[in-house]
Amino acid sequence: MGSTYHLNPVTILTEMNLPSLMLLPMTLFGAAHEMVTNKVVDEFTPAPFESQQIEGLLAERMRVNLEGRLLHVNEQAILAGFKHRPGEQEWIGEHAGKFLDAAANTWMSTHDARLKTLMDRVAHSLIAAQLPDGYLGTYTDDQRWTNWDVWVHKYDLIGLLSYYRVTGDPAALGTAKKIGDLLVRTFGNGEGQRDIIRSGTHVGMAATSVLEPMVSLYRYTGERAYLDFCFYLVGAWEQANGPHIISSLMTNGSVFRTANAKAYEMLSNLVGLLELYRVTGEVRYFTPVLIAWSDIVDHRLYISGTASSSEHFRDNDVLPAEEKDNVGEGCVTVTWMQLNLELLRLTGDAKFGDQLERTVFNQLLAAQNPHNGDICYFTPLDGKKQPGPGISCCVSSEPRGISLIPETVWGQRAGGIAVVQYAPGRLDSPPARIESATDFPLTGHVVLTVHPLVKGAFPIYLRVPDWTKSYVATVDGTKFEGHPGEFLTLERVWKGNDRIEIQMDMTVELISGGLSYPHSVAIRRGPQVLALESSLNRTAEPASLEKEPAVTPVDSIPVTWLGHQAYKVEAKSGPPLVMVPFADSQDARVWLNAR
Repeated sequence: MGSTYHLNPVTILTEMNLPSLMLLPMTLFGAAHEMVTNKVVDEFTPAPFESQQIEGLLAERMRVNLEGRLLHVNEQAILAGFKHRPGEQEWIGEHAGKFLDAAANTWMSTHDARLKTLMDRVAHSLIAAQLPDGYLGTYTDDQRWTNWDVWVHKYDLIGLLSYYRVTGDPAALGTAKKIGDLLVRTFGNGEGQRDIIRSGTHVGMAATSVLEPMVSLYRYTGERAYLDFCFYLVGAWEQANGPHIISSLMTNGSVFRTANAKAYEMLSNLVGLLELYRVTGEVRYFTPVLIAWSDIVDHRLYISGTASSSEHFRDNDVLPAEEKDNVGEGCVTVTWMQLNLELLRLTGDAKFGDQLERTVFNQLLAAQNPHNGDICYFTPLDGKKQPGPGISCCVSSEPRGISLIPETVWGQRAGGIAVVQYAPGRLDSPPARIESATDFPLTGHVVLTVHPLVKGAFPIYLRVPDWTKSYVATVDGTKFEGHPGEFLTLERVWKGNDRIEIQMDMTVELISGGLSYPHSVAIRRGPQVLALESSLNRTAEPASLEKEPAVTPVDSIPVTWLGHQAYKVEAKSGPPLVMVPFADSQDARVWLNAR
């Protein structure tokens, strides 16, 4: 857990014995600027990737994402469908865009020269594959705009605009504009135009999820035609053959009863709807997303911070967790993370930070093999994980989620700095430089050292996790008590080397198995769900857990176990159990007998 995720390109090149000339990027344009001012001002702004250094557990997982996955992506395979149409899969074209998005975020954090070279090459190969009319799909001409064709263009746009965001390469924006122009010409209510609902799967939700990057394209260009197309997409939802996303959520308040309940596609549309709200200020785009969020949290969210069984939302409180249930599609996990990040930005509300923490420290990391970066498509709470390298939607999505972790840690909020996730490291962004020393989530002890970069008073906001029963921050001998699920505000004229010492109780909670596991419980310690790892226990499951079992660190972790945390849990009979964080488990059970 001693990794640091902030790599200097000079150091990398020195270690690789490469000449310093290799530091020169293939594109020298600089970061892009948006042309449109949002109507809704974000209440929370994530700290720039390059202004922070993250260490510890999160750093190690991001390092594995870079070294094990991104730098070893099968470049030829993710581009093959564009170079030799048609592609092997109907959605094969999504992978290049997903890679570019994850690579852009990761490169901003690391400035890893190897990744930059690979990212440039993939981006320029993708750009070169565009046809003169703007088409950048993987279908033959006679099969255009069927099944997943618009979906592929969605990820083209996401990847190219992410690449443009970090490099400013005008060729990437030009290619994205040609895609946008083609979509505007092709789909609509005008004579000779196609119905986009008929041009995609899952009641049109796959195709209409192009909403998110089309809003981004409007921001970067200011071209009204792209915004009008976004209005068309939202209007198409309410056609007789559409998914009725807004009207259904406003009427019945249930994602299970909306369209065909396909989780990934619906969440993707909701992310796009929040982007449209941000640029227009139209509350009618915001309200249904909050309704959907509440419904998911109340009835369809696994304790590990994901949703979906066999890729769909299920009926109220039906949350099967075995291997056969295809739990928590990786794409759903990442899109749920994106949705909460959007809501945190728009509202500044700590409850969305709570959900981000739950997802990151459990399901997101659980889907990644912590040693080689392989990814699970589904990640059961009860059963054996099956991570692999390959090419699939989830293997491409999960690295995007891991690359977004820096956006969930620190940021600006109401004139000050907000600490959302607790991790060792450093933030260097006005109004202060903050150094964080902690071994969280092993313990709840955090020391923040503040170095102000501006004169005068400013606040520091500390997210008090919703799972803790005690949170105390001490500054100059004065104690401040935080309330779970809220931000604790500390405002003063900060002096250099001022210290905030935080002690939060790593509360242990037994969680009922509910409708799907009525005679079972799970154990959560702090933000982490614990799992009974088969390789560390003589029996698969105890006769029964104690009503309030003691959960204590083991004296020594077995040398055969490569994780950094393990806990002894008392049972009513038999030897103590050895449980590990779900994020580290390999073949384990979360739901345990409570009789």
